[in-house]
Amino acid sequence: MSGQSGEDGPRQASCPSAPPEPGATLFGIVTAPGQVAYLNPGVPATQDLIESFAQEGVPIENRLRFAGPCMEHRCVQWAGEPGAGRCGLVDRALDALKITEGPETLPNCAIRATCRWYAQHKRHACAACPEVIRKPPPG
Repeated sequence: MSGQSGEDGPRQASCPSAPPEPGATLFGIVTAPGQVAYLNPGVPATQDLIESFAQEGVPIENRLRFAGPCMEHRCVQWAGEPGAGRCGLVDRALDALKITEGPETLPNCAIRATCRWYAQHKRHACAACPEVIRKPPPG
């Protein structure tokens, strides 16, 4: 199942590691390595917004967190068969970071109700989320 049921029917699962493109939702600002200031509600990403944040030096993907629809089996991070898999990125992040418990208080996140990572790992995903950036530095 790709989303959760709501009053209007199933909701599309959200990817909390989506690219910065029009239609995405800006839901966090990276304030320091491993720290994200969450925006709630999230801000719809427009081309103008994305261009206003584009600066030389640090890529926008390393300064801002965007969410978009989970692409499931169409994503290189997907592990498993269409309709019966999971996001492998959060699985690998939890393993690499050796996360065994989640935060006592969950962050005020705009996408938790539809977040693919939260659906898979609950509060453990919230512990890994601020550590994940789309474009790690080379080397």
